[in-house]
Amino acid sequence: MSSHILILNRWSNEFGEYHRYVDHRSNRVAYLATPAGREPLDEQLAEAIVTLPDLGDVAAVTTHAKDLSTRYGQFDHIIALSEFDLETAAELRAVLDVPGKNSAEVLKVRDKLVMKRHIEQAGLRVPAYGPANSVEQVRELVRRVGLPIVLKPRAGADSQGVFVCRTEAELDRLLADESFTDYEGEEFVEGGLYQVDGVVQDGRLLVVRSWQCLAGCLDFAQGTPFGSVANDDAEFERRVVAYTERVLAALGLTDDVFHLEFFRTDTPIGDDEHADMVFLEIGARAGGGQVRFVWRDVYGVDLIDASVRLQIGEKLDLPAMDLGTVAGYLMMPEPPVRPAVVHAVGSLRGRVDDLYDETLPPPGAVLNGTGGARHTAGTFRFRAPTAARVKQAISRAAELYELSWSPAQVERDATGTHG
Repeated sequence: MSSHILILNRWSNEFGEYHRYVDHRSNRVAYLATPAGREPLDEQLAEAIVTLPDLGDVAAVTTHAKDLSTRYGQFDHIIALSEFDLETAAELRAVLDVPGKNSAEVLKVRDKLVMKRHIEQAGLRVPAYGPANSVEQVRELVRRVGLPIVLKPRAGADSQGVFVCRTEAELDRLLADESFTDYEGEEFVEGGLYQVDGVVQDGRLLVVRSWQCLAGCLDFAQGTPFGSVANDDAEFERRVVAYTERVLAALGLTDDVFHLEFFRTDTPIGDDEHADMVFLEIGARAGGGQVRFVWRDVYGVDLIDASVRLQIGEKLDLPAMDLGTVAGYLMMPEPPVRPAVVHAVGSLRGRVDDLYDETLPPPGAVLNGTGGARHTAGTFRFRAPTAARVKQAISRAAELYELSWSPAQVERDATGTHG
């Protein structure tokens, strides 16, 4: 059946090629996009494309969405795949009377205070937490939970704007230099970081897989290589699946692609099967970094395609997850001085067992510190029969990796080399 679809897009890479996911000849598709998000769109297939400087300007987005609806007719679906556009899409649905997730539903997966409250009410462990919008609130939270303390935006992503204070001196300096709006604070949890990616439809998990992170997301933002390896422990995966089902039920996620993060600690609290797991956060979107690539390449599941189809109400038929194949990836951070010009990055093809693909910045590329997990100093993807082999390959790749660069502002012969 033909549909009229409005898409909000800020992605400039292949994941913004919506004509690969939606038949633009049998459906009418209009776009609201940033200048970068306009680049991958097929203008000949689109009904209309409106470019806005900032999709976060809800008033401007709403004005243009109303105009498109008036000119081309009522929309049947509004698609937003970026985490930063979920709230705007929910508001547009209310204004344009379009079915789909509403603001209250989106709040549960965007506001870290709200999501933790729902998880806590479901009987699952969460870090001690609270609002952190003033010096007084932060100091009261520290008195309650102690140091270290983590401060982060309530609706943030990619570890942007996150601070960890381990001492009173660090806390004093931060509170003197920074002001906080819409922030939350939480206790620092000691434990291994795990991520869970999957797809749920009609309240039933269609496919799911957990990943052990070899560093933290904040560590990567601060300059540490980030590696992740799919779990191949069948009993632990059984517990993770049961835990994930409880989390999804607590937040009312029934038709979503999701990315869940939790800590696995050595100090269980209580007798619950999941007493060693501490909830960190969840997003109602496909995981970032290299998650989308390894899911597609190794497991045959295109998480972006699944996201689009769920948002337009199509039934999914996905292959079963194969625990006997282990995927993993390594992302190298940008140089410590930014912006930096890349001179050369050594390829690891043929040098590391179980490496199946890599993406390297070309000579002349400028790394400016704003790329997050998308624009890095090199990414490497792996596939092997066991997690141990993937971890060994990641370790070997990190050991062999070399990047030659220089500061962008001062071009000179001296280069920095990271090995």
